[in-house]
Amino acid sequence: MTITLATRSSPLALWQARRAQELLTSAGADEEIQLLEVQSSGDIDLSSQLARFGKIGIFTAEVDQAVVEGRADVGVHSMKDLTTVLTDGMVLAGALARGPVEDALVSPSGKGLDRLPQGARIATGSIRRAAMLLRVRPDLDIGPLRGNVATRLSKLDAGEADAIILARAGLERLGLGGRITEILDTERFLPAVGQGIVGLTCRASDTDLRETLATIADRQAWISARAERTLLHDLQGGCSAPIGGHAVHDGDTLILSAVVLSVDGREFMERSLRGPAAEPEVLGQALARELLDRGAGRLVEAARS
Repeated sequence: MTITLATRSSPLALWQARRAQELLTSAGADEEIQLLEVQSSGDIDLSSQLARFGKIGIFTAEVDQAVVEGRADVGVHSMKDLTTVLTDGMVLAGALARGPVEDALVSPSGKGLDRLPQGARIATGSIRRAAMLLRVRPDLDIGPLRGNVATRLSKLDAGEADAIILARAGLERLGLGGRITEILDTERFLPAVGQGIVGLTCRASDTDLRETLATIADRQAWISARAERTLLHDLQGGCSAPIGGHAVHDGDTLILSAVVLSVDGREFMERSLRGPAAEPEVLGQALARELLDRGAGRLVEAARS
């Protein structure tokens, strides 16, 4: 008997899949745990801007399709890439312990965000990061950036930008934390929903496997992911809208913060709510409703146009 984990083939995706593999083995799974590498549409198309793909799951659809078709049993994903509506027949079964949530600036000059020169060029593949950068530094020249972590760093080293923004968790998991020039604190830069979390999907009908995956799930990461993903779902956002969301635990209380921005960063709405950690979806729904009542839907819709 085997459990096959489907994953993208990038170094970071393989790190995540191997971590899940290690945890399942340590938990005493009787089955052999093996990996199936899948090429996603996001890995094939490296020229289109991510926002143009809408909600199709550019980095996740093919991985989950391998599970639906029976070629694999579990999909291993960066939670921030996972669409809030999953492939038919699939469920989110758990989340591994969260890594660092912050965005990180990498600059060969060693200058942090506030010290970069006027009009400095910063590259990022995220519409959220671009909007947040322009919110605090409207003079910046924001350009696109695609590829895995190593590819993005090589483009920076080749002089294609003065700095780039990447997830701190990805850099540190690949042993590249030393490249970080500045960690962008969450007070100014709310992370993407699910950033730093590894999500596990499987077939809804596979109840035994769902129970197995629950044994390696991290409780706090699982609760945070549910609150953040509900928030994003109810805002009808995704990679096409600049939305940040972050849930923090305070004992039995969950504090959920969110920001919705215009693409140019000039307009933004931010709000935080507290609620029982036992009801993360209720908290996500309530915060989304407050933001929508304040007009956040207009910013989300404008970002799509």
